[in-house]
Amino acid sequence: MPTILFLMKYPLHRRENLQRKFDGQMAAARALGWDACCIGWDGRGMSLLCDGKRTFLRRNRLAGLRGYDHTAIFPDLMAAAREAMKRIPVDVLYLRYMPTFGNAVGVLRALKARGGKLVLEYPTYPKEEENNRFFLRRQVFRHTDRVLARIHPMVDLYALIGAPCDGTLGGRPAMNIVNGVDVDAFPPHRPNAGDPAVRLLALASMSGWHGYDRILRSLADYRGDADVRVDFVGGDGDGSLAAWKALAQELGLSNRVTFHGPLYGEALDRLIETCDVGVGSLGMYRYGLARGMTLKLREYMARGLPFLTAADDPALPDDPAFALRVPNDDTPIDMAAVVAFANRAKDDPEASPRMRAYARSAMSWESALRGVLERVAP
Repeated sequence: MPTILFLMKYPLHRRENLQRKFDGQMAAARALGWDACCIGWDGRGMSLLCDGKRTFLRRNRLAGLRGYDHTAIFPDLMAAAREAMKRIPVDVLYLRYMPTFGNAVGVLRALKARGGKLVLEYPTYPKEEENNRFFLRRQVFRHTDRVLARIHPMVDLYALIGAPCDGTLGGRPAMNIVNGVDVDAFPPHRPNAGDPAVRLLALASMSGWHGYDRILRSLADYRGDADVRVDFVGGDGDGSLAAWKALAQELGLSNRVTFHGPLYGEALDRLIETCDVGVGSLGMYRYGLARGMTLKLREYMARGLPFLTAADDPALPDDPAFALRVPNDDTPIDMAAVVAFANRAKDDPEASPRMRAYARSAMSWESALRGVLERVAP
């Protein structure tokens, strides 16, 4: 059975939003006949997770520094990958695009010398304009691009989520994939029939492309009779959360908007049970993106929670019971239309199971990764 090593930022001591994606990818690889391993981290160090076992690889000497998980963790991950390759035969290393430093070149050369193959996933393609927004982030990713230029000849396959790639990237093999979801990891949503209030869920690591200021301004302009509430769930990704808190206060929405901070597990599930409509990314146009395949919409589909969306997503069915599409631009969002959509969802008990069935058949990680693994199988 071939072995695939996933390399991404996978914390062992706390929950983060992307862990569901990583867990889903690894479960899919196993279902497709691979041994799937990854490297996890905590304050003590890096560990190899494989076959249900946890093997310590190395200490993270700088883990106590503030901001470690945004800086020094990345060369530490590469150093841990080198140690992992000494312990297990790695047929494929699946690298998620992230800040990459000089030691990556030697590690990946060692992989190739052992006969291993390299898959590099871009979770947003073309790369996010967000990488150019802040000075320090811009410098880090400029350095990353220089390192990746050295790695490029070693890439056996690029896996790109986003714009069509036509089979190549810079002369190397490439294919488009979509974000997937593990439906069984999410409890089914049940409509809140009989509850006159309308509750919207904004669930994310709050960043500019989510565009949640649009929903706040729409709520402030709404003059209808419905009692509309918005629940914000998640931490601050780039400073947007602080800006939206200030905007909510400025618009006089403090009694209709709640900022919960990050929630996970049962606490998150309990809150979502009270909500009627999820809110997808509403600001992708601000980064030049007309289409996207976001994880959040797949999670809404897996739960059976109807949602708002702006950017085009080719994997979503054209079913008005599932999603209300709003303009992917600065046009004001019609809150009356949102309320009407939410009320229809409350009265449609069949929408949720149909959403889950569609997600299971068309949005699974197995279907997303099957083509990738077939192309790099030893």
